[in-house]
Amino acid sequence: MRPYGFPASTKVTGMATPKKQSPSKSRVSKPPQVAAQATPPGAALISRLWGEMAKRGQTTHQLAESLGITYVYLMKLASGEKPIFQIGRETLVRAAEYMAIPVAQAYLLAGALSIEDFVLTPTLDERVAQVREAMVHDTMWCGLALGDDVWQQTPQEARLLICMLYEQAAKTTWLDWTLIPKGTQAKAKRAS
Repeated sequence: MRPYGFPASTKVTGMATPKKQSPSKSRVSKPPQVAAQATPPGAALISRLWGEMAKRGQTTHQLAESLGITYVYLMKLASGEKPIFQIGRETLVRAAEYMAIPVAQAYLLAGALSIEDFVLTPTLDERVAQVREAMVHDTMWCGLALGDDVWQQTPQEARLLICMLYEQAAKTTWLDWTLIPKGTQAKAKRAS
């Protein structure tokens, strides 16, 4: 059975398989290792948990108990059958405590958050306003900048074109061209 989240061409080695074992046996399972570069979201959390478990000399049953989840659920998370990024907050808090890391870092490791989630990305309108503000305060362009009333009445595509021309002439980069609606770039290329 191919674990969920791993492509068919990916070789999975050292996969912990749920076997019945007596509680007296102290066996530490190895974390699942993936031979390909593509790893499922949250694999970093499982890897860190397995590392901490090995450092403590614990078993996967003890790890599951520390996290407040069942052994079967832990193995499904480790094999990719269950999505790691959907782990509940309580489990992530316990995982953070187990590894002695901040809860936010556990969320990042689980793939529930990304670094981009911590950055506020301005909208296209906000970026256009920034470009216009720069244009108004630019000594070479302030006389050419449209007044507030005229700017508000100017269609958005024309505002974008003005901003793109200003960026090109001033050799600045304010706008994220991927945010500009399709068709506007073609019109701007024809105009320049």
